[in-house]
Amino acid sequence: MQNNYDTSKAYVQYNEDILSGKILASKNIILACQRFKDRFKRDDMWFDYTDVDKRIKFCRKFKQFKERFNGKPLILLPWQEWIFANIFGFKWKSDNSRVTTKVLLFVARKAGKTALSAALCLVQLFLDDNNGQEIDLIANNTKQAQICFEYIEKFADSLDPNELILKHYVNQLKMPITSSSVIVKPNEYRALDGLNPSTFICDELHAAVNSKSYDVLKSGQGFQTNPLAIVITTAGHFLDGYPLFEMRKGCIRILEGEFEDEAQFSALYELDDEDDWEDTSLWIKANPAIGHTVSVKGLMDDFRTAKNIPAEEAEFKSKHLNIFCHDANGWLDPEFVRDSMQAVDYDQLMKTKDYVWGAVDLSSTTDLSCFTLMFIPSKRRTYYPDKYIFLTRVYVTEQALKNSKNRDLYKNWIANGYLNLIEGNAIDYDKIMYDILGFKDKVRIDTIGYDTWNATQFVINCEKKGLIMQPFSQSIAAFTQPTKEFERLIFSDQIIIDYNPIIPWAFNNVVLIHPKGTDNIKPSKLLDEHKIDPVITLVQSLGTYLYTQGLLKGDSEIYTGVKKNANNK
Repeated sequence: MQNNYDTSKAYVQYNEDILSGKILASKNIILACQRFKDRFKRDDMWFDYTDVDKRIKFCRKFKQFKERFNGKPLILLPWQEWIFANIFGFKWKSDNSRVTTKVLLFVARKAGKTALSAALCLVQLFLDDNNGQEIDLIANNTKQAQICFEYIEKFADSLDPNELILKHYVNQLKMPITSSSVIVKPNEYRALDGLNPSTFICDELHAAVNSKSYDVLKSGQGFQTNPLAIVITTAGHFLDGYPLFEMRKGCIRILEGEFEDEAQFSALYELDDEDDWEDTSLWIKANPAIGHTVSVKGLMDDFRTAKNIPAEEAEFKSKHLNIFCHDANGWLDPEFVRDSMQAVDYDQLMKTKDYVWGAVDLSSTTDLSCFTLMFIPSKRRTYYPDKYIFLTRVYVTEQALKNSKNRDLYKNWIANGYLNLIEGNAIDYDKIMYDILGFKDKVRIDTIGYDTWNATQFVINCEKKGLIMQPFSQSIAAFTQPTKEFERLIFSDQIIIDYNPIIPWAFNNVVLIHPKGTDNIKPSKLLDEHKIDPVITLVQSLGTYLYTQGLLKGDSEIYTGVKKNANNK
């Protein structure tokens, strides 16, 4: 059992070059390298150089088949060898099992992720002493997983061209002598339940809206001696609350020592927050294969395109520099929203009993419901007198929780008090009404804007309780000016939003409807699971204030949706 830090090995020297600054790297890669070195000092684990070297050498048997590498052996670069070393090298002295069972490889496009995934699968298939291996491939769609499988098949052909050991089938590779297989699986968690994968590769997690498939496969590894769950991905456009963004945050906390999880290995090749994305000297942080599989010329060509076409900037940053970016087709970057959020001091805010304006968005069973109250700037209060302050409450029914694709997120928010659970199958509108009325004794509620859909009885009940209710049209025309004004206010740092993680998550789900030939815009969503209800009530509460105070241009019909007639001029 060896514990010497042997820099004659390329992967150990790579680790040392990162720590010494010889190779420029992100702070999270530096932390991972320090963790690697520190493990050699531990008494409870040892490093198996023989196993690591055997696996690296085995990869050279694979013949590549793409472009200029066609026909050449797969020779791992030092950073790839370092990944192998982290996965396969450290073992517990107590039972000789591998320390690493979970892996996040976060690296920019063209780094050779797919070839690396294929190599990892095949070294497991051939070199793990484990009959009956089940190696599963999943991605956000089957086509993506099939790309990885193509590499596996081609590499397998270079090892066993006559199929003496490996048998090829549609989306499946079998090794009968060990009763083992590599299989492309559909990304549908119900179809994955009951599986017992020894290894699985989850490709391009950035596009996933939930972690159900990953979770089902990971839970299926419970009886494996040396399980391995590998996520290989670039950054993407799904931020707060989405699987990759949350997984990366958790991995950073482990690297920083906030959490302890020896089983998790993370290689986060990315730019640091303070880095200038236009500084080409920093790009190696996200592109460890730059100058090898990553063409410098190709990167520069894409960079110039991103500089000349703003819509391409987010794509370049996310795919080539591994920076999480709001979708270029979206509205406000959730980062602006997060910067505007803080825990509001209710006692301070409500001392002066200022007027507030509000909005409600009611659902039936499947959606979120919410209301927002907005405080306008007021010289009467000492608590942020120059700010618009927004308070939002969000609700979900038990039935919606049960059926939603966002169920895991919702459960977490319910547990932490950010999402209100309503018993039964339908929203209890009286519950929302009484929650609004709970503020009525502390502030002066001027007007509540509402969408007329499904709101008739709710409005009648609210008016009986003394609330002034105002219909607010859901048309693009009605939302245009409030949307633009909300954007102006948040960019000029005039907004405070009471802290709730549901709100930046909802902003991440927004796309803007913008009909050609008009200046009209409205927040909308692409997918049903992309809930944006809190965004609607934030904008609508501002719009209700602007409309009722005569600060918006246009006829009242634009904002209320109520047509004038002879008795209502």
